[in-house]
Amino acid sequence: MNTIIVPTDFSEASMNAAYYAVAMARHIQANVMLLHVLPLPLTISEVPIPVDSYDIALDEANSSLKNLKAKLEQYTAGSLSISTKCSTSSFLDEIANINMQNDVFAMIMGTSGAGATQAFFLGSFSISAAKHLHHPVIVVPPDYKYQAIEKIGLACDMKEVSESLPKNSIHALLNEYKASLEVLYVSSHKGKHYPEVLAESKFLQIWLQQYHPNISITTNDDIKQGLEEFVQINNIDLLLLLPKERNFLENIFHKSLTKKMVLHPPIPIMIVHS
Repeated sequence: MNTIIVPTDFSEASMNAAYYAVAMARHIQANVMLLHVLPLPLTISEVPIPVDSYDIALDEANSSLKNLKAKLEQYTAGSLSISTKCSTSSFLDEIANINMQNDVFAMIMGTSGAGATQAFFLGSFSISAAKHLHHPVIVVPPDYKYQAIEKIGLACDMKEVSESLPKNSIHALLNEYKASLEVLYVSSHKGKHYPEVLAESKFLQIWLQQYHPNISITTNDDIKQGLEEFVQINNIDLLLLLPKERNFLENIFHKSLTKKMVLHPPIPIMIVHS
């Protein structure tokens, strides 16, 4: 059975993501693992590590995980298998461990639109996961509640579609939810839809024909704004972003676009690597 991994720092945003995750897990019949990362403190010079304070923090974290698990089990009426893990490794080390697991459906994380320190760490972890995790990452807005996924949006750059798209992941998601599919290409060149873009869109139409996709090409100088308008007009429930390179923050559609979408998602976004 697949597993959904939910990193949490016990903030409201991460707790909301946990409730979203268990609701999704019930739909796809997956297990859930709650993950809290509390790295061992570094030794600096000859200053002793305050072991007692770290042990207290570790006990508090395990207690918080236990309480969160109990709340989620009550919320789901005990219909899910929910496990917990309090890791003393770094977040990147945990990602490396998760990458070696074959049964991971996705990592579901919260993020925050605020400018507080909490938002910095939530955003930092979300972006780090999106960059380095081989499995899909779903980023949930802080106040978004799970609802049936009836419309899936796919943001596509219409470049080398046949070689670059993660076909298995997309097919698995569409087959799981039986959702309608809206595909969007946003061009910053007003009125110019080059022949290669049209050719790629035709290939995409053929490749996805069993899902009857509606493919749209639009222009907007602000790509993020174009995506947000697309989400709103089409009532999208989940937006797929498909970075093609590990340093995608500088390469997908436009510099820092995915970073902006991860930090301030209008709806849940799912980042799937090829």
